[in-house]
Amino acid sequence: MARDTSGRELSAQADGGLTRRSVLQRGALGAGVLAAGPLLEACGSSSSSPSTNTTTTGGIRRGGTLTVGDIGNGTSETLNPKLTVASSDYSRAQGLYDPFLRIQEDYTLEPVLAESWEANSTASEWTLHLRKGVTFHDGSPFTADDAMYTLRLYGEPDSTTPLAPAFIDLPKMQKLDTHTVKLPLKSPNSEFPYFLQLMYVVKDGEKNFSHPIGTGPFKFVSFTAGQQSTMTRNPHYWQDGKPYVNEYRVLSIPDQTARLNALLGGQIDAMESLDYAQAKQYEQSNQLKLLRQNGSNYVPIYMATTLAPFTDVRVRQAMRLIADRPQLITQAQSDFGAVGNDLYGQGHPFYDASLAQRQQDIEQAKSLLKAAGKSDLNVTLYSSTAAAGMLESATVFASQANHAGIKVNVQNVPAGDYFGPDYLKQNFAQSLWFAYDSVLSQMARSLAPNAPFNETHWNNPRWTSLYTQALATTDHAKKADLVDELQKILWNEGGYVYWGTFPVIDGLSPKLMGVTPNPGGNLGSGDYQSWWLAS
Repeated sequence: MARDTSGRELSAQADGGLTRRSVLQRGALGAGVLAAGPLLEACGSSSSSPSTNTTTTGGIRRGGTLTVGDIGNGTSETLNPKLTVASSDYSRAQGLYDPFLRIQEDYTLEPVLAESWEANSTASEWTLHLRKGVTFHDGSPFTADDAMYTLRLYGEPDSTTPLAPAFIDLPKMQKLDTHTVKLPLKSPNSEFPYFLQLMYVVKDGEKNFSHPIGTGPFKFVSFTAGQQSTMTRNPHYWQDGKPYVNEYRVLSIPDQTARLNALLGGQIDAMESLDYAQAKQYEQSNQLKLLRQNGSNYVPIYMATTLAPFTDVRVRQAMRLIADRPQLITQAQSDFGAVGNDLYGQGHPFYDASLAQRQQDIEQAKSLLKAAGKSDLNVTLYSSTAAAGMLESATVFASQANHAGIKVNVQNVPAGDYFGPDYLKQNFAQSLWFAYDSVLSQMARSLAPNAPFNETHWNNPRWTSLYTQALATTDHAKKADLVDELQKILWNEGGYVYWGTFPVIDGLSPKLMGVTPNPGGNLGSGDYQSWWLAS
């Protein structure tokens, strides 16, 4: 999103400023405790042959072409990092650009172009210290001017990842020296650095992006939206010795079976998202390796609280009571997942595990629907194969709804279109959220007033007031109490059915090395400069 989709706004929180957006996908924060799953090794033959072969001291083999198969997003794909929507957009961005920082496997923040950061005593102002000695692909140096331009760019109304700029008082941003930037905020934000994720730094003044110039590990060669893109190794990359491959290609392959066949046939070296049946089938195979990221990833059902019939909280509560969560885990996920409790962030700091686990209660669901005058409810649930287990869980849920006397019609939207223009307009649909968000930062993306991915159209004044207080406080105990109250409101009144977690499982060629799981999403969150191809 969330997947990584389309259209919303983000408030500047306390001062209520709004900005129009157009897409979904991913979040921030975590000093979390969830462990990523293991990379399952296998032996066998595969994919691309390196065109030039050298071996480093650590046994890393240089050269060759790395080819990744992503779901893609058709002709809506882009090279402009502020407009990223599909996973293929992120794959290109991660090759061409560098972010300010990124989440690591243990949920701590890794400095990238921002080497360090600190706040004043009230968290109303942050200072970024930028990495020196970094150059763009055209040889020009990376400076504070580029960082400030990037923040302004992402603050424009059409940006898809607007969290950090929405908090910054952009006109008052200051360059303290060539590599230091002071960022005054519109309202205090004790977690601000986590909101800088998914922002890829561009060159000061860049507007075209038809031939993008970044500081990333690869340089632009070609791009055809919905089909493929090609990049070549940046020989002057600031991470010594990286990247290891000579060329990096991204192919858009919306069909899951086609992606798997391309991996098995050696046309690609890595594929985004195996479904659970495929994962079970190839778990012990020597034809591919599984890259598994466990944790609080979700493909929840969401209900738009401003659209009928979900304006009535009783209908929303009934839908949650209809879900037989263990059955969903078994039938939709081949028992890979874990039962959820209608809140994001199981295992994360501030997640309220004290709330009673919601169980299926068909009789109570019927009673609520009758009281709401919706006993004969007939509604469409929009779903897709855009994520593993998504369509399967929608189908299982629809079957469970029959027991409550209501009809849920599952509409299977093509994966390449699912997070397109209709995203956020539906009253009843599914989404995708990855584990790299904390409880509070995920709220900023999906629940705060005019959040960029406000799928449930949530707008509750009391909740908003508590949220603003929680984000501003630097007192851990006070914050914990506030976040507990926020979650209680959502558990009782919100629009999400977080029925269970799901692990992200990708497929890798046996020849592909250097890949590690990351809560940032599929394919190790795209640390492509560290990947290499064995002989």
